[in-house]
Amino acid sequence: MRTLFIGGTGNISKACTDRALEKGMEVFHLNRGNKPSPWGKSVVSIKADIRDVEGVKKALHGLHFDTVVQFLAYRPEQVRADLDIFDDATDQYIFISTCSAYKKTLRNPVVTESTPLENPFWEYSRQKIACEKILAEEGAGKAFPYTIVRPSHTYDDGWIPSCFGSADFGLAWRILEGKRIIVPGDGQSIWTLTHASDFAVGLVGLFGQQGALGEAFHITSDERLTWDSIHMQIGAALGVEPKIAHIPSDYITRIVPERGAGLKGDKAVSAEFDNSKIKRFVPEFIQKVRFSEGIRKSIAWYDRNPEMKIPNTALNQEIETILSYWDKAWAILP
Repeated sequence: MRTLFIGGTGNISKACTDRALEKGMEVFHLNRGNKPSPWGKSVVSIKADIRDVEGVKKALHGLHFDTVVQFLAYRPEQVRADLDIFDDATDQYIFISTCSAYKKTLRNPVVTESTPLENPFWEYSRQKIACEKILAEEGAGKAFPYTIVRPSHTYDDGWIPSCFGSADFGLAWRILEGKRIIVPGDGQSIWTLTHASDFAVGLVGLFGQQGALGEAFHITSDERLTWDSIHMQIGAALGVEPKIAHIPSDYITRIVPERGAGLKGDKAVSAEFDNSKIKRFVPEFIQKVRFSEGIRKSIAWYDRNPEMKIPNTALNQEIETILSYWDKAWAILP
C-alpha cells in the first residue's frame, strides 16, 4: 500500500509514519523539508509547500496513492484546494479534524460520532467544522473518496499535556521549581489523553477500507482522567508533588482572554469519547499506553535531551499574572 502524509514529522504524524512502516507500507511525506527525517530512505520525501497548489501538482505528477492523510488543513479553502490536487490521485483522502468540533454539554458528556458539531468559543474548531462541511457537500458531490478522523488531546515523547499548552517543558519546569501551577475549575472535570502510538494504530487501520469512505471517526483512549489526576501523575513522573491552584475558567479568561477558546470551548468541559465505531472498523485498536506510562516516556525523552529542559518565559509570565490577580482577590475576602 502506498500512502502519502501531508506533513509527517509532527506530534501525531510521526507515530503514524512509524506505524505505517511497521505494517510494510510504502510511505511518502510531502512537506517543506524544514525538519530532518529520522527515517532515512525508508520514507520518500517530496519537498513542496501544500499551500502552493500548482507546485504540489508538479511535485506529485504521475504519482497515485492508496491513501493520502492531510494533517495540515485548517481552513475550508485549503480543503477545497485538496479536492483539486488529489482528485484522481488517491483512493482515500483522510482529513484530520478535531474532537473539539463536537458540541459538549454537561448533561451528556459521552460523545459519539453522531454528536452535533458546534463550538461557539473556538475559531480553530469552527474552521475544522467548515472543512468537514466542504468534504460532505462538495467532496460527496464529485464522488471524492474522503474519510474524516477526529483526534482529541494526543501527545508523544517530549510532550507534557496540560491546559496551557503541551509542546514544551514549561509545566514540568514549574513543578520541579516548586512553583504553583493552575488547574481550571475544581480539577474534577473529565479529560481524555491519547498516546500518539495508540492513535496511530486506529488511523493506519483505516487505510484502504472502502467502508470508511464518507465516514467520520474519533480515535481516543478509553482512559478517563480528571485534570487533578493528570497533573498529579505528571508530578509523580517528575518525583515532585505539584502545587495546584484551582482557578475558575471564567476568571482565567477574564485575565488572559486568549485562553478562553481552548478552555471554555474544549478542555474545561468534561468529555468521554465512545470508541465503539473505530473498534468495529479496526479491531486491533486498543489503548496500550496508559497516561501513567506515557508521561514517564515523555519525561524520559527530556532526560535524553536535557538541553530542552527549559522554562517557557511567556507561559510563566501568564501564569504569574493570573496567580497575582487571584491572590489579590482572595486577600480582600473577609
